[in-house]
Amino acid sequence: MKNFQLIIFLCISICMQAQAADAYNAIYIKTYLETSQKNFDQALKTADSLYTISETPYYQTKSLMLSATLYKQTGNVKKSMEYALKSEQIIGQTDNEVWKAKVYGFLSSEYRILKLYSEAKKYADKTLAACKKIKDPELVNNTSGLMMQEMAYFDIEQKNYKGAIENVKKSQQYFNLTKQDKDFFTANNQQLLGLSYYHLKNFGKALFHYKKASDICRNIPENFLTGLIYNGLASVYIEQNNSQEAKKYLQLAQKISDQSEYLQLKNEVYATSQKYYVMINDLKKFRETEKKKDEVAEKISKKSDSFISDSYSRLDEKKRDAEHTGYIKNIIILAGGILLISGIVYFMVYRRKQKRNIEKFKQILLDSDRIHEFRKEKVKISFAPAIRQISMADPMKTVKADDYGMMTAATEQKLLSKLDEFEKSDLFINNSISMSSLAASCGTNTKYLSYIINTYKNKDFNNYINELRVNYVIEKLRNTPRYRKYKISVLAEEAGFSSQNKFATIFKKTTSISPSLFIKYLEEEMAAEV
Repeated sequence: MKNFQLIIFLCISICMQAQAADAYNAIYIKTYLETSQKNFDQALKTADSLYTISETPYYQTKSLMLSATLYKQTGNVKKSMEYALKSEQIIGQTDNEVWKAKVYGFLSSEYRILKLYSEAKKYADKTLAACKKIKDPELVNNTSGLMMQEMAYFDIEQKNYKGAIENVKKSQQYFNLTKQDKDFFTANNQQLLGLSYYHLKNFGKALFHYKKASDICRNIPENFLTGLIYNGLASVYIEQNNSQEAKKYLQLAQKISDQSEYLQLKNEVYATSQKYYVMINDLKKFRETEKKKDEVAEKISKKSDSFISDSYSRLDEKKRDAEHTGYIKNIIILAGGILLISGIVYFMVYRRKQKRNIEKFKQILLDSDRIHEFRKEKVKISFAPAIRQISMADPMKTVKADDYGMMTAATEQKLLSKLDEFEKSDLFINNSISMSSLAASCGTNTKYLSYIINTYKNKDFNNYINELRVNYVIEKLRNTPRYRKYKISVLAEEAGFSSQNKFATIFKKTTSISPSLFIKYLEEEMAAEV
């Protein structure tokens, strides 16, 4: 193995010493597109060798960014950032605006993923400044088309499907003026139009655009875009109750999804599969798919879709210009434009989302203060034993009120008072609490108790108990520091939830933010007060 690496090193050295740029570029492309897919460790060694023999800032930066990109693919953020920051130091001393834009865009994206938004904005601004100095007309149209396409993705994420359609049409106007990757970008736009019309329930137009996208993709190697198109066709046929065609395209989408590492595609295919199994009444398959979808959902981060960036390397295999130097230059410029778009658009999305979450957090604290004051009032001792002493006997035997008569105002007030006592206690964290046991402890029946909870608490029994438990956890997190060190699973068990997932889901449903994000904001709030 050492001899093999030495041979590679010597060959590269000879090429570079002879200023054989084409040979360098060939090794670079092969390492990025082929070797990294088959032998990742060897790709990293080759990238390091390229850097070792590089004598100019251009080649040094290019080699370092190859390593940074490879490490990013594996999720090794520390190594990826280490190489990218080293690249910044080198290219920052030159006037190469193309590679400055690429490096700055890469760093902006990485800082945004790390949620270091001030750093992300700084590098997004630097990327924009560098790109403004690039004059290539082909790149201008490509970049504009990609920008409008990214805005269409954002509109779809915000459920503004009419706005998405308009942005896709603007995007296509720019792509019509380009030659590079026109088929792929056009097919993607048709897929986005199909998706938008599908959500607008215009299934005729959705089917038209999905089929058009499928026809264009015949000229492109099969990839995850093809999978999204097949999945879209299956979704439309499900809405049209055409089980035969739905099954056909769902199987095609599933085949591509199984071979892909693209989690969003897997998530979409599983969601469509669930709709299909509902249509054919296959409950077993539905549950199996639901489990798979949940597993994928846990792996998907909250960051926005990086569809175009992830797909570009697959398209590079189809492109070969007569002159390798011009070919590589176009790749670099387009990659810089993509990174610019990703850095700016994703930064804007996350900045808005962070602002909304902070506002929700502050409202949670206000609500918690009100609940805390309410719970500080003394609880009547006579109430507590009632739930603890419920036996397996029929709880309706303990009912004192008339099950079928009209409830009097006095009875309503009595039950409301009992519920107040219950809320001030911690009995609701008992995971065996039920409507019947609570009704028995209140001296009434489940019918009356359900009426009181629905009418005065504006929710059903389960949501009523779950909200009390969530507020209990929030109060503990705020007033007892050690609770902030607990795992989410421990908090869930402490509050009486049956599982961590159920607790996290209900917490977010109640507060609009996740437990982990609430704890993060709370720790920042406490640190700021010190």
